[in-house]
Amino acid sequence: MLKIGSTLVLEKMNETDREEWIRYRAKVIELKDGVIYIDYPINEQTKRTDIFPVGTFFKAMYVTEGESVFTFRTDLIGRAILTVPSLKLRMPKQEDVTKIQRRQYVRIQTSADVAMYDAQTDVPPISSVTVDISGGGLSLLLPEKHAFTEGMQVKLYIAYYLQKSGPGFLEATGSIVRIVKNERSGKNTASIEFLEIHERDRQAIIRFCFERQREQRKKGLRIR
Repeated sequence: MLKIGSTLVLEKMNETDREEWIRYRAKVIELKDGVIYIDYPINEQTKRTDIFPVGTFFKAMYVTEGESVFTFRTDLIGRAILTVPSLKLRMPKQEDVTKIQRRQYVRIQTSADVAMYDAQTDVPPISSVTVDISGGGLSLLLPEKHAFTEGMQVKLYIAYYLQKSGPGFLEATGSIVRIVKNERSGKNTASIEFLEIHERDRQAIIRFCFERQREQRKKGLRIR
């Protein structure tokens, strides 16, 4: 259940690069009369607020104290002055709020060390870091010069850290779904879907994602 004090993650499509979603964080400061009042969202990359015209659409997500994840779509319907300047988002109907099961693999923007090898040819391997990761796959940064292409099957070696068990390493086979150049940074990223991964390793990634998500949520609350 969304409540006052919850951290709301908002995603908005980048108007200049429709392959990219821009992610923001905001805190819920009031809930009444079919309206969600939030403080001004902070862009996760720039750490600054942006300007949002009325009518801007968002994908929203929040995590309950029991670590259940819920998502819904909403739009900006106005502005208000409460204890702080705030934005007014449309409250979704209960039937429009979806609980994300863990098997749907919540994606987390975080850096993890990863090495990628071509599974079938002699393409030179690369060492990189993830842009985001989930139990279903990941995105990673590509160097300026590389020989990887869309549709290629690759082997991945991923390093991660869990609070209880400490550092870990896993191996997975994946397929490069797409390679996209970020218009702002000029860097290429490869989106990879896992094809073969031990279920134990998949669960470790899911645990890693939820731990990072909890840390990010706490950090966001401290900043505010």
